[in-house]
Amino acid sequence: MAPLVWRELMAATRTPATWMVVGVQITLLALYLIVWGDGVPLVDARPVLDQFVTTQWVFLGLALPWAAARCGVTRHRDDVARLAAFGAIRPATVVTGVLLALTTMLLAITLGGLPFAILAQQISAAPVSQLAAAELSLFALSVFVSATTAACMLMLVNRLFAWVVASAVTLGVLALLPPGLIGGLTLLVLGVSTGALLVRGADGRFWYLSELS
Repeated sequence: MAPLVWRELMAATRTPATWMVVGVQITLLALYLIVWGDGVPLVDARPVLDQFVTTQWVFLGLALPWAAARCGVTRHRDDVARLAAFGAIRPATVVTGVLLALTTMLLAITLGGLPFAILAQQISAAPVSQLAAAELSLFALSVFVSATTAACMLMLVNRLFAWVVASAVTLGVLALLPPGLIGGLTLLVLGVSTGALLVRGADGRFWYLSELS
């Protein structure tokens, strides 16, 4: 399991898409605090931290599915079948490793915005508990996107279509959930459930190469 996770993580660190998302997020959040450090008065007069979290919530909802679809080595059900055959392991083990690696990578990307969130919390004089709840919701978003994108990449043949579906599902769910603790807990439950279902069905689905390989 550990070598598989390490393989996926090393592939992610060598992918320009990963660093592109990190760089764009840091630039966006830094500019947001510089330009709108006192908040945007037209956005319901909410505190700076609330507006900042909403900005990061929307950005990650758009960027994380793209990063997850671009950075992984195991991008298709045939990749799972080959790894299972060459490594003499179960497909469920391969899928579990992919999910762990993707989740770790997306959590690392999300953590890149933590210093700016702390600044926003200081500017708005919000309690630390509010910052913690906001960050937990963003971490839950990483778990949800990891499971959703992995499921789309492994179940659908066309990679572009898989990314579009994963992005659409993520944005649809985010539109229905608030960027707070309740929304975060809902995302966490959905992400863990999706990942568990994907792992549970892997041994029945990914033993053999597809007819298109």
